[in-house]
Amino acid sequence: MRFKQLLTTMVLLFAFVLPGYSFQMPANLAAMPALRSQNLHLNIGKQVTIEGDYYDGSIPMVIDNIQRVHMDLPIPATAYVPLTGVKLPVKWGDRVKITGTLEKPTAGIPHLQRESVVLRVTDISKQQILKVAAMPQIMPKFKPMFDPSKLKIIAELMKQPYAVLIAGGADAANNHIRYWNDLSMMYSILVANGYPRSNIIVFYADGVARDGSMPVNYAATKANINNVFNYLAGVMNANRTLYIMTNDHGTQLGGGTGLCLWHEVMSDMEFAAAVNRITNYKEIIVQMKQCFSGGFVTPLTRPKRIVMSSSTASQVSYSAPDLQHGEFTYWYMGALSGSMMAADTNHDGKVSILEAYNFARTNDRASETPQYEGNGAAPFVVGPVPSTGEGALGAATFLHN
Repeated sequence: MRFKQLLTTMVLLFAFVLPGYSFQMPANLAAMPALRSQNLHLNIGKQVTIEGDYYDGSIPMVIDNIQRVHMDLPIPATAYVPLTGVKLPVKWGDRVKITGTLEKPTAGIPHLQRESVVLRVTDISKQQILKVAAMPQIMPKFKPMFDPSKLKIIAELMKQPYAVLIAGGADAANNHIRYWNDLSMMYSILVANGYPRSNIIVFYADGVARDGSMPVNYAATKANINNVFNYLAGVMNANRTLYIMTNDHGTQLGGGTGLCLWHEVMSDMEFAAAVNRITNYKEIIVQMKQCFSGGFVTPLTRPKRIVMSSSTASQVSYSAPDLQHGEFTYWYMGALSGSMMAADTNHDGKVSILEAYNFARTNDRASETPQYEGNGAAPFVVGPVPSTGEGALGAATFLHN
């Protein structure tokens, strides 16, 4: 409960005042917060009508404004009502008026057990579409390019790289589909570049995979993450590279920032302490997508490391227009996949970590400022990164061996 209250408080503080982002709430939404108020018990068992935007990229819900979903900030509990029952013939962003029975979650719906209320819909004929949403800009799909030269078997077992992929999701209502899509795409890119599947460690939400595109090893909890980094501290060596990707929601904490896991938050200092247990490595690449991810850059800065974030320590990060990937991650992974060869600025037929970062930074259209650290010492870079100095390590680093 304290975790949910913390997220709600932080969203209410930041969602409307961040520079570079204008968020205007519809004027006719007074009924929605009332359904999630302290007087909630007065409405249980009654038929009610809720107006808002439809969304089911995490769980089906009516939300006061679909624009909330584009930010990597958890949705305030007062801003949405989960839906159960029949599936509605509507799409994301449609303005709807939904009539149903207000209920407390039942034991048969495990992913809603932490919600205070759900709206059960049984009669489609009572539902109204007030305004059909414009079709979103659909981002072109890309697939990792399988190059046989990259898939050579590494003869020396002690040189095989490791990867850690993390998307906590915060909770069922905030665990947007784009977080799974980003992780599973990066998983595919790593496999295509010769990372052994057994060496890619995936932390995702409650530990349950959404589909068969990627296995999930652990629930995204601090205890699990600490245990895995303790293990990696023992198996990494001077010939091994470690790739770390974090995704989903971020928060601002007193004096720092945090990464939302599954019903808990890991601070920048806690995460850095876990990673910093690894002292023997060839290089470590850290790519962070969540809101306020820039706050992690300095604590993670060490020699032979590349650390990048999609936003500063005070900025929200955003989704791509179609809500299927993060904005920064879409361009970054497109470059690394080999599908967007415009990223290959030196025309050598391959894309380095530095080239992928610069390509993503250039194409990122959201109100976020990516940051890059590559020489093991402050300060980090917020603009284009040259292939010398700060960018020398990244220019010489590729996913494949």
